[in-house]
Amino acid sequence: MVTSRKVGEHVERVGEIPVMRRAERLVVVVGFDGSESAYRALDASALLISGRIGTVEIVFVAHMVPGAEMSASALTESLKGFDSAEVELADAVRDRLADIEDRWRFQRRNGPVVHELLAVAEEQSRDYGDGAQVVIVVGSAMGTLHHVVGSVPVALVRHAKYPVVVVP
Repeated sequence: MVTSRKVGEHVERVGEIPVMRRAERLVVVVGFDGSESAYRALDASALLISGRIGTVEIVFVAHMVPGAEMSASALTESLKGFDSAEVELADAVRDRLADIEDRWRFQRRNGPVVHELLAVAEEQSRDYGDGAQVVIVVGSAMGTLHHVVGSVPVALVRHAKYPVVVVP
């Protein structure tokens, strides 16, 4: 796993020694699109909260390709496809996370993937306050498409103010 370490505000000092502050609650925001690497990220998130107080916020982002010109009927069909994908992915997550009971929530967002994942992380941080550590977990970008539209993991590592775990 590759992790960005933006930890300045999470360090305390014991004498002269810097020590990571352990938050009361861990909030894991997981980007989930149904890919193999997304399932691995989902599994990693469950491991991260095991044995501690924490929640997993699973986020499916329905993202329309920028600049794609669509007729109204094509746009309606695309949105129906996202609705269908949302139901299928929520069911898959429910099956996969049956062991962690009510410690997770699935949500759909519409918009650019990185922007929406960061927005969810920010909302969770605001909701839980200083007693929580927010971590973003995503699968690695596979295939050649990410070379064209940009890699979500790379953009998150560069721009997130929260630690980011990229699961291969």
